[in-house]
Amino acid sequence: MMVDIMDKLQELTNTGKSIREKQRIINVVEVFYIWDVLVTKLDALETVQIFEHMIEDNDLVIIKNKVKEGLLVGIDDMEAIMREYDLPFPMRPPADVSSTVHIDVVNDRDIFQMFYEVIAAFFPILGIGFLQSTTPDIRKGLKNHYS
Repeated sequence: MMVDIMDKLQELTNTGKSIREKQRIINVVEVFYIWDVLVTKLDALETVQIFEHMIEDNDLVIIKNKVKEGLLVGIDDMEAIMREYDLPFPMRPPADVSSTVHIDVVNDRDIFQMFYEVIAAFFPILGIGFLQSTTPDIRKGLKNHYS
């Protein structure tokens, strides 16, 4: 309840502010972590796209779909924050990274391990970014990626 009130107050104080005024609010560390989270998510998405066509197990396909969906939502959220503060965007990976080559050395266990490592890589970045953030909107944006 208190968090909702604080969010509404922050929205009211930001209403009508120009991009230049909003940029004065955030610090360079926050910009770095916004950028870092977005780049990490884009790299993770590219990794998922590279290996998604090699999955043979149906359960792993379901896991892959959930991971990919979460990454896409997270990328959209970070891009929205970047647009709000008029920050430059990193390059996106291709829309699809399909390959006609099937590597037999890579199996479903390896792909699952890669997915796990991709997800685990976010927690230190999000945690440090959250702790070092001073702008309520940025803190909330980073915190929302934990769920």
